[in-house]
Amino acid sequence: MTKKKFPFSERFNSLGEIESENSIHKTKLELIKTGKPILDLGNSNPTQLGLEFPPSVLTHIFSNLNLSIYEPIPEGLESVRKEISSIYNNRGIQTAASNFQLTASTSEAYSFLFKLLTNPSDEVLTPNPGYPLFSFLVGLENLTEVHYQLKEDPTTGLWVYNAESIANTISTKTKVIILVSPSNPTGSKTTESFWKDWESLGIKTPVIVDEVFEAYDYRGESHYLPPKPNFPLFVCHGFSKMLALPQAKLAWILNLSPEPIQSEIQKKLTFIADTYLSVNSFIQLANNELLPWKTMVQDRIRTRVMRNLTICQSFIHQIPKIQKIYSPEAGWYFLFEVNLDKKDEEVVNEILKETGVSIHPGTWYGFSHNRCILVISLITEEETLEKGLKLLQSFFK
Repeated sequence: MTKKKFPFSERFNSLGEIESENSIHKTKLELIKTGKPILDLGNSNPTQLGLEFPPSVLTHIFSNLNLSIYEPIPEGLESVRKEISSIYNNRGIQTAASNFQLTASTSEAYSFLFKLLTNPSDEVLTPNPGYPLFSFLVGLENLTEVHYQLKEDPTTGLWVYNAESIANTISTKTKVIILVSPSNPTGSKTTESFWKDWESLGIKTPVIVDEVFEAYDYRGESHYLPPKPNFPLFVCHGFSKMLALPQAKLAWILNLSPEPIQSEIQKKLTFIADTYLSVNSFIQLANNELLPWKTMVQDRIRTRVMRNLTICQSFIHQIPKIQKIYSPEAGWYFLFEVNLDKKDEEVVNEILKETGVSIHPGTWYGFSHNRCILVISLITEEETLEKGLKLLQSFFK
């Protein structure tokens, strides 16, 4: 008798092979088992790299809170939404507490917005190159991910958003368009000139702007949000990058959509949030004490990024096999292209085996399989970065 497979949801079929480990991860595990030290130049978790929120401050803040009271407010505490609203007002974006919906993470924010705006099998447009998490967020909602291509500027080597290119990807099944600004790993941004081009096309499809790296925009034309869009617009942000607190699990959706649809959207978002009530009360109560540390935390990270960017550029210029250097204008990653007739994953695996240096292949982020683009985290600890780069220099000789 044939044993039947357990009938899991068919949505897993769209996610690829989720249980298999890639060859690079397998190599890393094998090296760790042998006791060989790994110099990880791909890690982008600030809490593991000496950039965490000051632990003594966290202890002090939470020890002085009354955490025994629970107010099940689906939108999130009004005091928190007012504080976050003031941040946007200071940026010149006029908002009120009523425009915000708190969520436990930006991933959950996407989940809420997909529930609000889509039906199963609808299409969601995402940038490519981009962040691989979107494939899972979209697939787990029974939706279809469709990529639009970022344009590679031949003069600067930067990947940029192009309104016409995105518009040409829209179909009758497109219900949401995602823009990440600033983007990782490309540093792409939705600039004021981009939005002028976009609004001139008259597209009314809802847009989600993920601006979690908003604080790490350090040159070129700035990241920008249209203050009065004539189409449904949602902005996602949170404490993960703003305060280097990914463990805090506090994020939000800012609804910048025009009336009368804006009010109806907020009602439905509140209903969705009330169904889950996922936002932690502890972090909400601590909000007023945490936000004043924003400038200090972000300055530390920006200082690390800029120093490491200089180190990476100096290193890259000393390697003859480097074909192209990408100097990002924002974000936490550094990209360079190697002139090798090998797949990037193969090269990364060889580097790991021979030197113990771990970096990321560009194909993980949607770069072409025909190009050997490699990715380094710019928030790596400086000593680790310098040691790793010296080993990479010897590898590429």
